[in-house]
Amino acid sequence: MNPQMSHEDSLTQERAFYIQKIQESIKGREQLSADSVFKNLKYIGGFKAGLLPRVMGKWSEALGVSCGHCHVTGKWDLDDKPEKKIARQMAELSSKINGDLVKIDGLQNAKPVINCTTCHRGELKPALNLPQK
Repeated sequence: MNPQMSHEDSLTQERAFYIQKIQESIKGREQLSADSVFKNLKYIGGFKAGLLPRVMGKWSEALGVSCGHCHVTGKWDLDDKPEKKIARQMAELSSKINGDLVKIDGLQNAKPVINCTTCHRGELKPALNLPQK
């Protein structure tokens, strides 16, 4: 790694590399459903395949990791890493919380949303000690 390059810069470059590789591999099929182009989608889907690499990139950015944290790179459908299962469970939890948030009286018009960034803020471990304002 270039000594001038920060850890975050290297993660950003690594994410961009894998996203580009995936986009190249699905060229011409971007408008098909993600479920028909990618294998082993258990939690996410129902949108166009071209969107999936960007969604995954945002998730990895929110956690401060690269694709290889949850995936065996190049073999994206494998479930060999426990982090992939955890990520699926966390995405499901976020969905449940968002479903409950809209039921809270007074929040319906605010349209509250939580996602990976809400807790992780670009770090693998969720933020537990935020600075005092």
